[in-house]
Order: sequence, then structure tokens, then C-alpha cells
Amino acid sequence: MLDKIMAGKRVVFIAPAGQAVDQFTMPDGRMLCPHFDRLKLASNGCFYRCDWCYLKLTYRANQPYITIRVQFDEIKRQIQKRLRESTVPIMFNSGELADSLSLEHLTGAMREFIPFFGQSGNGYLFLLTKSDNVDCILDLSHNGHSIVTWSLNNDDVSRKYEIGAPGFERRLEAAYKVQKAGYPVRIRIDPVVPFDGWESAYSDTVARVFQKITPDRITLGTLRFEEQFYRMRRSIFTTGPDLPRMMEEMMPMFEPMIIGDSKPKAGKYSFSEDKRAEIFEFMIREIRKHSDCTVALCKESANVWNRLGLDLSQCRCVCQYDHADMRR
Repeated sequence: MLDKIMAGKRVVFIAPAGQAVDQFTMPDGRMLCPHFDRLKLASNGCFYRCDWCYLKLTYRANQPYITIRVQFDEIKRQIQKRLRESTVPIMFNSGELADSLSLEHLTGAMREFIPFFGQSGNGYLFLLTKSDNVDCILDLSHNGHSIVTWSLNNDDVSRKYEIGAPGFERRLEAAYKVQKAGYPVRIRIDPVVPFDGWESAYSDTVARVFQKITPDRITLGTLRFEEQFYRMRRSIFTTGPDLPRMMEEMMPMFEPMIIGDSKPKAGKYSFSEDKRAEIFEFMIREIRKHSDCTVALCKESANVWNRLGLDLSQCRCVCQYDHADMRR
């Protein structure tokens, strides 16, 4: 299976627009993730080989190739229709199924859509990326309507597990360029990986971020895996024994529950609630040494949010235009 997945990263399928705009709601309400609108300019749209990527056993298992959607005029029509239906601003997430910038040299999609959203009254574009492929967007008229978020990680973690992606310094330099061009810039540090000596390493990572840029929001996450990924932990990774070893101490994040027509599900597998809270508490403390920017957690439980004193009624994740009320 791994050979099939990796081979697919070298295959590009050009597709019509299809349904390029839709809405995502987390099926399991115990896993807090605010509703968002998706802009599917690409699916499996990334040639990096991050070892923990959830796409390995979802889309890539069945369609192990990169799909790029064309017919930009039709996609714009779908966006405009969605905006006409809304009385509030909408941010369209282009980074759920793809790296928003890694394929820009092939597609030119952001050169097309950033100015489009720049002229939109209530439409905003969310980009999520590990790429440093930014020179082509620096001169665009974005008018603050495109928010660019970098997925960053510790140097050693990036080198070992985010194979093929630009390193930490290259991503940070790209974020600096984009912020200098006037774009709103945000940061996602996910997953925080608790290897030996992780506290010192991530303290340095956070400090280096704020020495270079001033993100207004940061979202944090830690290692978490779907049940199938967890079951295949001894065969699904390509970077050695460390991730499988960490997964041996993981457990279901929730009690089994029937969701829709499925079998009972326990949600994702991760570290214990105590350990997750400890990781996030440390990271927030390090961030607060440098900034009072908004901090949110990605796909976490209400218990952990509450333990950290984070406001569930004001969830300002990097992917949100304003905020979401995540109280249940």
C-alpha cells in the first residue's frame, strides 16, 4: 500500500470543477472542530511525504494521485452563489485536502483566486501550507481577504517526518515575505511531537517564530490518528520506529459511540488527556512569553479546552474568519 501511495504523489490528474465548494462539519461532536466552508481546488493536493498525514488511509488509499481542478470560472460561480446565500462573511478553506501553495507553479490557482477574493465584499480565502512557493503571490491585490497560515514544526521534527517539505527556516522566511506584502499571517504547530527533550526544542521553535513574524493567531495540535491508522502503526510509517513506539501509549480519545449509520467509534487515538493538556499548557506558556495572540486547539475535546482555560464560546482557530461557539 505504501508503494502505491508514494507512487501516486508523482501522478497529476486534471479534473473538471465538479463540486468545488462545500461545507464541512465534524461528524463526531465530541471532537471540537468548527464548521467551515471548503474550496477544493485540489484533492490529495500535496507531493510532500509527511509520515503522519491522515490522507494516507483516506483519499490516498483509493485514489493515490494528485487531483487538480480546472475550470476556474465555474469554481468562481460556485463561490459567488455561496456568498449570495450568506448574510455574514465566509472564509473558504483551500487547505483541507491540499497544500494551498505547493502546486502553485503548476496551477496558477492562487494568482487567480487571491485577486478574486480581494474584490469580494464578504468572501475570504484561507490558505494552509508548508511551502515556500510564495514569490508568485507577493504582488497580488489581496486587500486583506486572503489569510495565509503556515504549518510549522520543530527543525528536527520537520527534517525527520515532513519528508520533501521545505525546512523550518525556509517556511518562516516565506511567512515573513508574505506578511511584509501585507497578508494576514497565522501559524499552526500541529502535531507537537513529545520526543526526548521536546520542551527545550519547542521553546526555541516558538521564540524563533516571534523573532521573525507576528502571527495574530496560532492553532496547536498533537499526534492523533484514526483507528485504522492506529491499527496499522507497525507498517504504515517510513521514518523508523519512533512514531510506532509513541503510538503504543495511545488510547481512544473518547468512549465508543455510534455516529450516523456506522459501527461504534471511539474517535481518534492519541495520548492521555493529562498528557495532551500538559503538552498544550507548555506550548501556550511559551507563546505567552512573546505574544498575547489568540490560541486555539485543533480537533480536541471540551475537557482539554476547559482545563487550559480556553474559551469555547470564542474559538478563534486559524481557519476561522472571526470565531465559532464550540459549546455543546
